[in-house]
Amino acid sequence: MAVSSAAAVSLSPRNFPPAKINSPTFTKSSWSKPSPRFISTIRNSSDPTTSPTTTSDLGIEVPEGPPSLINALNVERAMRGLPITDIDYYGLLGLPMSCRSEEVIAGAYKTKVEDVLSQGLDEEEVSSKLELLKEAYRVLSSAQERRLYDWSLSRSENPDRYSWPFEVDDTITSQGDPPPQEPEDFGPTRLVGYGFLAWVILSFVMSTILNNL
Repeated sequence: MAVSSAAAVSLSPRNFPPAKINSPTFTKSSWSKPSPRFISTIRNSSDPTTSPTTTSDLGIEVPEGPPSLINALNVERAMRGLPITDIDYYGLLGLPMSCRSEEVIAGAYKTKVEDVLSQGLDEEEVSSKLELLKEAYRVLSSAQERRLYDWSLSRSENPDRYSWPFEVDDTITSQGDPPPQEPEDFGPTRLVGYGFLAWVILSFVMSTILNNL
């Protein structure tokens, strides 16, 4: 009995030390704001990047990528008869809408650039004018951009009359020479003519012979 009472005393809950529970501790540093370096990194990731430029076959630097006229909003505006831009690209380069030659467009662009550079304007104004000229050259030298721009002009001038984009685009018909015509075969025509002439002569001869009988 003494042993069992001693075991009961030793196994009593009072003899066990209280268990340590690792509860999460919240300190002021746990709720601290992110470091300024992390915030600056987020801001820098959304900064606009400058679009690269490409050189065309005519030796003219044209801005590559946006801004582009081809997007869903501009197509919807053109369908509704609303202008997609307030910039007169033809007027900027001094070209008529009927001009489709790439050499003429490039020559007009170079002439306008030289004219702006020779006016002695300040750097900001020169940069603004050159950007407009680059945009005008890019739009008018691109078949897809120009088709949408011409379609928008046609729809905004006559909003009550619907027209399709290819109705105002004569680029395909104006480029290159017409296909060569196949030589006409006059052989069958000659044979028919000779046969008819022989029949007329034979009829005349037969008529003369019958009349002499």
